[in-house]
Amino acid sequence: MSGESKVAVLTGEIVISLLNRSHLLEPGMVSGAIAEAAEPLGIRAVRIYLSDLQQRSLRLLPGGSGGGPEALEIGSTVAGRAYRSIRIQHSEGSAGTFQRLWIPLIDGTERLGVMELEVTDVTRLALDAYRAIASMAGLMIVSKSGYSDTYAQTRRTQAMSLQAEMVWAYLPPRTFATDRVLVAATLEPAYAVGGDAFDYSLLGDSMHVAIFDATGHDLAAGLMASVAMASSRSTRRSGGSLADIAMLADHAIATQFGGYRFVTAVLCHLDVVTGLFTWLPCGHPPPLLIRRNRTVKELVRSQRLPLGLSEIDRIHQERVGARAAADEGCGARGEADTDDDRAPVHSLRLEAGDRILLYTDGITEGRAADGTPFGVERLSDFVIRHSHDGTPAPEMIRGLHHAISDHQHGTLIDDATIVMVEWMPDRAQERLTP
Repeated sequence: MSGESKVAVLTGEIVISLLNRSHLLEPGMVSGAIAEAAEPLGIRAVRIYLSDLQQRSLRLLPGGSGGGPEALEIGSTVAGRAYRSIRIQHSEGSAGTFQRLWIPLIDGTERLGVMELEVTDVTRLALDAYRAIASMAGLMIVSKSGYSDTYAQTRRTQAMSLQAEMVWAYLPPRTFATDRVLVAATLEPAYAVGGDAFDYSLLGDSMHVAIFDATGHDLAAGLMASVAMASSRSTRRSGGSLADIAMLADHAIATQFGGYRFVTAVLCHLDVVTGLFTWLPCGHPPPLLIRRNRTVKELVRSQRLPLGLSEIDRIHQERVGARAAADEGCGARGEADTDDDRAPVHSLRLEAGDRILLYTDGITEGRAADGTPFGVERLSDFVIRHSHDGTPAPEMIRGLHHAISDHQHGTLIDDATIVMVEWMPDRAQERLTP
């Protein structure tokens, strides 16, 4: 049997072994199971590091081979470079007897962390085998994350507020991509987020994306954001249009929270085949269009009232109309001429490589010590500059949030959320997978 065939057979046997064990495997034993199964490939140690919630450090997952540090900085270590670049990195082991590899750990295109291996073989065939094992590790971790707090505890560096706990439980992964569309998103402050949230879903050729910003920074704000997401998903999954989503979310928020609380939002749809982008703004900052990495345009259009206010306004207008009819002696209930159900849905045909940025006002209105806001220009310049540098989209968004935090000296006065949607991304697999 040739060396290539032997490595392929061993890799297949390792994957089969891990699949068979995964059904009854405890969440904290993934590293150990991989180390045991991978011994035939000459792997002498396995350690898994998961990124912390704010993506500043890599935290050691319990149960791996001993000897690893508890945390590694993403911005200043070889392991962090693997995470940032989504590329395998390596360094010499002690006395040059083995190689230490750092392999990005991903689920689809969502970065989970890195896997550290100590190996003696770094040929192309061996690297392909290590990538397959890392992919298996990512799948195992994600599949078991709903059954245990092991991974959540590993990723946290501080206590989380109740509203943040609730919002994070609803959020989809921060990165998703196919060869036709890419979504990268994040929000801060991660442990104390109040009313910001984002959502997306790909169904066939339809990509739905939404961003929400509820008033306040308390538990009620988290509840409103969660209600907005839940209502949006329920309507979307029933085949509702953007106007339907807005109308029913508006009703749900007004019914549960009354007339003094509301949620701004941008509800979007992208046909991933034709590039037709449709959006419905609800009292929210307008989307930004970045074209050819140089043209920036704010998509300012007419807006619907924020979610939760249109229902209240309609009821108020009906009452005003009824009183007016009574005053005129009509003896019948008047009808309000508010036309609140008319939703301002707008559309734009995208070009290949176009990027749409959705953001909450905490991004652009966050101020430095001298009162200078971060602003739309600084936001778009950051994306354009790092696009020219070839920075992967997930790393660009991670860096952007750190830049926003640094602009405010680490203390955000408001939630800051951003979602980037790219249609027909260039070389998506090459840039987003190891």
